[in-house]
Amino acid sequence: MRKTMHRLAVGMMLVLMTGTAVRAQQPATDRPSDNLLARADLQAIVDLQVERDAKALVEHLGDEDPAARARAAFALASVQDSVAVPALLDLLNDQNTTVQADAAFALGQSEGRVYAPALLNALATTDDLTVQRRLIEALGKKGDKASLVPLVSWAWKDTAHTAEVALALARYGMRDLHAPEAVDYLIQTLHAPDADLRLYAAYYFGRSRDTTAWATRADTVRTVLDSLSMDDPAAMHLITGINRLGNPVDTPRLKHWMETAEDWRTRVNAVRAMRARTDETGMRAALYDRLVDPSVHVAVAAAQALNDGKKWPEKDADVIKQWTQYNAYAWRITAPLLIGMARLGETSFVLGELERRRNSRNPLAYARALPALAALPGHHGFEILVNAAHSQNVRVAHAALGALATRWQEDRDTRAKRPAYFDIFADGLQRKDQALAWTSARALSDSLFRALGSTTLLQEVYETCEPAEDLDVMTAILSALGNSGDPEAEAFLRREMTYPHTDIVIAAGNALKNLTGETPAMPTGHQPPERTIDWAYLQALGPHPQLVLQTPKGAITIALDTEQAPLTTQTLTQFASAGQFDDVPFHRVVPNFVIQGGDFARRDGFGGPPFDIRSEFTRIPYRRGAAGMASSGKDTEGSQYFITHSIQPHLDGRYTAFGYMLDGFDVLDTLYEDDHVVTATVIPDREQ
Repeated sequence: MRKTMHRLAVGMMLVLMTGTAVRAQQPATDRPSDNLLARADLQAIVDLQVERDAKALVEHLGDEDPAARARAAFALASVQDSVAVPALLDLLNDQNTTVQADAAFALGQSEGRVYAPALLNALATTDDLTVQRRLIEALGKKGDKASLVPLVSWAWKDTAHTAEVALALARYGMRDLHAPEAVDYLIQTLHAPDADLRLYAAYYFGRSRDTTAWATRADTVRTVLDSLSMDDPAAMHLITGINRLGNPVDTPRLKHWMETAEDWRTRVNAVRAMRARTDETGMRAALYDRLVDPSVHVAVAAAQALNDGKKWPEKDADVIKQWTQYNAYAWRITAPLLIGMARLGETSFVLGELERRRNSRNPLAYARALPALAALPGHHGFEILVNAAHSQNVRVAHAALGALATRWQEDRDTRAKRPAYFDIFADGLQRKDQALAWTSARALSDSLFRALGSTTLLQEVYETCEPAEDLDVMTAILSALGNSGDPEAEAFLRREMTYPHTDIVIAAGNALKNLTGETPAMPTGHQPPERTIDWAYLQALGPHPQLVLQTPKGAITIALDTEQAPLTTQTLTQFASAGQFDDVPFHRVVPNFVIQGGDFARRDGFGGPPFDIRSEFTRIPYRRGAAGMASSGKDTEGSQYFITHSIQPHLDGRYTAFGYMLDGFDVLDTLYEDDHVVTATVIPDREQ
């Protein structure tokens, strides 16, 4: 995501500059306060939500108090039990609009079938804007194809929700549900003078992978893109959609946006569009220029686009050598470039760069360069990777094992090499580190390792594990056994289906399904929550406390929503107040998506506290600056959080959104992988 080339001296200065500052769209959650922190009766309903007691919550849907009915409906959006659907459908006719809105939200979150006709009927009969908004959202998430055209027909008559309808149509599109009428509506909305309307209409074209629904209108979409100002966020999504058309006529247009867009996020998307166009005249040179883009995000994207899986022209080698020499500190950018150099067979250069990084006292820089050795011909790369796989630094060892797993795919047909690969993956598994175990176990599931005893090894290591310390290792091994294709693993997996731990039973059941094709009976009900809510603590904290993340580049201030996400707010503020987020890195940064941190246990993204907390699905939308919880599935949140660079509606209702940024957007845009939170401070809400 940057620039590069002959402007080397200038480039070194530009890489340190920030990208274009982009302000957030302030999200309105539109859920009115119900004074939760002062009402024990509503707190009891939230406790049922944490306990995942759907039947008890359904009973509260008949409460005389509309605040209790609304809170119970809102709680069911997180529980997601189909048993509640009939009662929630009845609440669409409730006399209280807050109850109606929460019922519609919960229906959009519900598992199983949701009846679109009831949602459409409610949409046609209510005049409340908030209820309409939630009904439109529910249709976008759960509506069938038959409901698509009626929604568009309603939208033409009611223009108060153009942005919400455009977003709903994008949600339909992400589910491969399209209609010409929907495309017509979105095309019209692209011409709207309001930036938010254009943004959500553009999101459809960027997120829908099937372009056939709008290919006949592509020239109109091109015209809209060409008419946008260089700072219009709608451009980033239109660029992605137009690129999917795969038409060479668009290359100059995409190149223009890559070079002139004021918003770094738009430049990132345009650079990514170039990845499949590097064979076209002038494209490689244009990407080299981006290696010195004012935004590091753009420069890294450019390096990744240049590493397009193809062998580079020989003349590029000298350019990369020179650029790397002048930008030795820019390890985030140079790491992808080393892969291309490896494919060119530039062994001495690649090995020299690896050695320099190994001696740099920056293990992450070394780890990020190791994947280049997967593409390096000869024995040197393999030997270095084997040594790195034994490193005590888990990030280095994990990167080496990942590179070896890639290299194995090229070497697997060479019988003489199999024992060496088997030994190194066996060693990685036996270390019983969850990051190393996932990579090693997955590699050992290859049927070619079966003759060397992989099934026995996986089972033997499993037997040495205990769920309290090695749960992730155990589930990784079960998954590998399920993918191994070895009939001898079946009895072992059936035995683990009786293990007294729900996560193990689920993992064994999924593995058994992969191995045999059958669908075993899985556990029903919910485990008791590992963490419950301390209401006295939250009362002292207030409804909207702030979490201030101080970084070396400045502070980010996040407003937390205690009423919508009480357990998450409690957990994160307790971690912050105990100093556990201090000096913790952002271990994952995906440009124009999220920055992710909070892993105080391991600092590499594989760690967290020794407990999980329940998911709390809220009405906070994932716009720019929204704060959410990372998870590996429902009810698996711990300490890791993320903050969005731009709108990410596909995350709505799938990941707990617990707050949104108030300040620090210029800081957000310049945080990169391994930047740290210096201190995390909690400021209680005193205006209660």
